[in-house]
Amino acid sequence: MKQQTREQEAPIIKLENLCRYFQSDNMETRAIHDLDLTVRRGEYVSISGPSGCGKSTLLSILGLLDSATAGSYELNDHQVADFDLYQRAKLRNSEIGFVFQAFNLIGDLSVVENVELPLTYSKVPKSERRQRAMEKLERVNMAHRASHRPSQLSGGQQQRVAVARGLVIDPSILLADEPTGNLDSSNGAAIMDLLDELNQEGTTICMVTHDARFAERAVRKIELIDGQLAS
Repeated sequence: MKQQTREQEAPIIKLENLCRYFQSDNMETRAIHDLDLTVRRGEYVSISGPSGCGKSTLLSILGLLDSATAGSYELNDHQVADFDLYQRAKLRNSEIGFVFQAFNLIGDLSVVENVELPLTYSKVPKSERRQRAMEKLERVNMAHRASHRPSQLSGGQQQRVAVARGLVIDPSILLADEPTGNLDSSNGAAIMDLLDELNQEGTTICMVTHDARFAERAVRKIELIDGQLAS
């Protein structure tokens, strides 16, 4: 096995005593409780567990879409617990790529315009946006569909476009939330093959999945039970 470099061994994500509680009708729900987790550069981690165990809550916190109630979250050497909304958005747009179950492509935009969108938020010049978007579409074998609308694509093709969009900022980590959930078994396996390839090329991936077959593809498998690590 090839020995990892110091850079590869450095953690991209480090959680310590992370908690996320929700309050309603005088009742406190503990979605995440005293969770410790480290994800290192180049790792491929799957997060699984029963419904309501805290998987989606954890991914939202990792993606800076939600905030922890307590505990420490370090993302690529940034302590994010005390970041304001602007700081969180800026860091998210430069460090984190997302792939969602529902694709979340904008129907009025072409494929290449959808992929460019994260670069627009980062104020990358238009000429560079188009070049980088086409490079990522080429990587997922969708460059030939650059001018199409999402409605003209199959589910598997839409998810490939979504992967390209997640990669276009060259993120430190790619977060995938049930990336095969809306796909049939054949297209689901094809997307998992693509994630495998991306990880082998060095992309750090953290994926939530309910499918045990796909969880097994990850190099490291994590199971959540009642908001805590079971394994």
